[in-house]
Amino acid sequence: MNVPRRWPIAILAALCLIGLAAPATVPAAAAAGPKLERCDLGLPRPFQCGRITVPMRRADPSLGTTRVAFAVRKRADTSRPSLGTIVAMDGGPGYGSTAAPFARSLVAVLAPLLRRHDLVLFDERGTGRSQVLDCPSLQHGLIQEPIAIGECANQLGPRYAGYTTGEAAHDLDAVRRALGLGKVFFYGDSYGTLFGQAYAVRYPDSLRGLILDSAYPGDDPYYRTLLPAGLQGLRITCRRSPQCSGDPVARFSRVVGRFHAVDRSTEGLLSFLLQSGTLAPRSYLSLDDGVRRFLAGEPGRLNRLIAPGPAGHGALSEFSYGLEIAVECMDYPLPWDPAAGIDERIRQLSAAVTRLPKDYFAPFGRREYLLSSAAHLTNCLYWPAPPAGHEPPVPAGWRAPTSFPTLVLAGEVDDITSVAEARQVQRRFPRSRLYVVPDRGHASSLYFPFRSPAVGAIRHFIASN
Repeated sequence: MNVPRRWPIAILAALCLIGLAAPATVPAAAAAGPKLERCDLGLPRPFQCGRITVPMRRADPSLGTTRVAFAVRKRADTSRPSLGTIVAMDGGPGYGSTAAPFARSLVAVLAPLLRRHDLVLFDERGTGRSQVLDCPSLQHGLIQEPIAIGECANQLGPRYAGYTTGEAAHDLDAVRRALGLGKVFFYGDSYGTLFGQAYAVRYPDSLRGLILDSAYPGDDPYYRTLLPAGLQGLRITCRRSPQCSGDPVARFSRVVGRFHAVDRSTEGLLSFLLQSGTLAPRSYLSLDDGVRRFLAGEPGRLNRLIAPGPAGHGALSEFSYGLEIAVECMDYPLPWDPAAGIDERIRQLSAAVTRLPKDYFAPFGRREYLLSSAAHLTNCLYWPAPPAGHEPPVPAGWRAPTSFPTLVLAGEVDDITSVAEARQVQRRFPRSRLYVVPDRGHASSLYFPFRSPAVGAIRHFIASN
């Protein structure tokens, strides 16, 4: 489902990392390069921010141009040559990399490396300082979401075709070249891992290495590994905690059954479970605590956990929901033919749902699960079809060259991107290693930069390559 591809706004933090150059440094302000100006990203050491102009869609010059922005922080020790450049782009899609939450987490993850390595944060087009995509009704939850999505597409007009992962990958390489960088390491997490793969497809010779944290393959419109991953995460977390005993999945299933019996919506239950990988393991323990209290006749705790949050999607400077929808509807797999009309799309979606086994999403029914707002499956029904010549992020059957190593990370109890999905991604990269981060969930390096075992693996990978 699409919702897990971004982090819940109520628990905003940061996403991705990126790359490292061979003995090439980031120029403070190269004469032929972009102009850089001091900017405050909420950290003790300032960055220098800049931007370049790129085509809106390289296959269609009539759409004009857009600007993409970035922030540069030189290594702490400038008395010695740089050991390379780390470039970072936040994920979502929709999060701005130059936003303070991401920048703080990223700097904590990379701290020992930043003495000798330069750092570049890249705002994907439509995010942060890169002409952020603002669809007000969608961003602020002012009207029903399907209507707001159609309104956003109408607002963009033909320029909707430029908000793709492939175009953004071309943008990143344009920034790399403008800054005079050599080969780089790219680190991405969640959607950032799909972006990283898209960059590797188009610019393998620009990579010294690739880190894909909480990896997403982008090939299943139903995200069928996620619910099993959530239920398994609930089991694992309970088994390891002195606060929990018995079978938490059986308890959860009984609560779902009770909701069914009184015709109560299970949206909140499903949504909380499918976001539990974000702050795992304690999120799973909170859910089980609420479930146990509910079964004991004390529903207050669970009701508070699954209550809808405030309308809207937070500060546009940190996250653009319009950009998320644009990228997902252009690049993510869909259970209908995007060239079909709305009525036909709905017919194809309905037929696709009935082809799945009835108990596939137990304890939820297949329609209950797939057509829920938590599953996020119907959002793109009203989005225009990709134009002719649209580049998918990763072509079917693509395998990476062996010219660079890849580290793939997956949280053991992540249900936002699953371990099964990480294994799929790993198979695309012959020179790769998969590290399953024990007892951790989604992008734990950035949510828990001082505690997650993933941080050490990332640092070692960059330092040793």
